Amino acid sequence: MMTIDGIFAQLNGLIERREWDKVEPFLTGCMENASELKNYGIYITIGNELLDFYRETGQFEKALNLSEDILLLMEELQLEETEHFATVMINVAAVCQAAGRDEEAYRYDVRALKIYEQVLSGGDIRFIRLYQNMSMLLESRNEFEEAEMLLEKAASILEDKPEEKEQRANLLTSAALLRFKQEKYEEGEELLKLALSLYEASGNLPGEAEDGEELHCAHYSAALSGLGEAAFRREDYETALAFYEKAASVSASTFGESEGTRLLRENCAAIVQLLHSDCQNPS
Repeated sequence: MMTIDGIFAQLNGLIERREWDKVEPFLTGCMENASELKNYGIYITIGNELLDFYRETGQFEKALNLSEDILLLMEELQLEETEHFATVMINVAAVCQAAGRDEEAYRYDVRALKIYEQVLSGGDIRFIRLYQNMSMLLESRNEFEEAEMLLEKAASILEDKPEEKEQRANLLTSAALLRFKQEKYEEGEELLKLALSLYEASGNLPGEAEDGEELHCAHYSAALSGLGEAAFRREDYETALAFYEKAASVSASTFGESEGTRLLRENCAAIVQLLHSDCQNPS
């Protein structure tokens, strides 16, 4: 049985080489091995990674089945009041949200929050992702004021952590998309520009990180896509295309040919067609 460090080293190698078709069989093989050896710590940790992979690649049924398996195991091991259980619940909530099961996602997040409040200090950085996720769910219910309050709580955790450029950029991206939902497009675009500058200042952009620690690209791709939407609304189609193309490239390099990547490429194709039409019919 490989150590957890060995497993992650091999997994990172697959991701760096973009061998997406090998990720699932590798992780499921590691889980089967861990189960046979009753190494439940590795089983749960790798299961959590596979859960993220299923969510990011749109395999929601597999993700939901796996999440039930992991949570039941953790309950059997009497881990249901631990921070690890809460972390898995946050991942399960993210799966539910991506699958359109928002109410279920919110219930998981609320339970995770109660556990975090019991076992973590108030300024723990792990609250940030949870607040962000809950904010997005409230946003989907048009509860904008409550959604904004959670983002402000998350931002307050970073007040004395200037080194957390990526986390700050993620929050700015979430705040910007909230402004878009409220049709405050100019405010949202300015926030996205700030987010982009922080991502670039982090030195961890895909293909640019010297230490191999590339940032998690979901929010970065969302920021680029949001800037594309803002440019499109201004009818600056060439700028919109440039942002959408970059967002699609980041998404493809991070998640492979996922549903999100496909939608971004559809946006690119639509703008190319629009630009071609403008060339054919100049005003």
